[in-house]
Amino acid sequence: MVLSASDLPAIYSLLTNSLSADESVRKPAETALSQLESRPGFCSCLMEVITAKDLAAHVDVRLMASVYFKNGVNRYWRNRRDSLKLSRKIWRLQSVAG
Repeated sequence: MVLSASDLPAIYSLLTNSLSADESVRKPAETALSQLESRPGFCSCLMEVITAKDLAAHVDVRLMASVYFKNGVNRYWRNRRDSLKLSRKIWRLQSVAG
């Protein structure tokens, strides 16, 4: 299921809870965020939190969203980009050899 703007309040709440010093609040939030991070639309929702003008005073939550965004890029996009480069190199080698 794709995440959308209607999921922003829940994601914001999870990000806020992930900053809690209380482990009984923080751990479930971190678990929920890690389950959401592979869903389509998660990075878009994080960008909404990061760039929201009305959240300017909530630097800690915006920073946490930035960290999750960076980690999502590293986990789910970087490998695709690297494998795409490899695919292009193989294609070039095949076209030169053929």
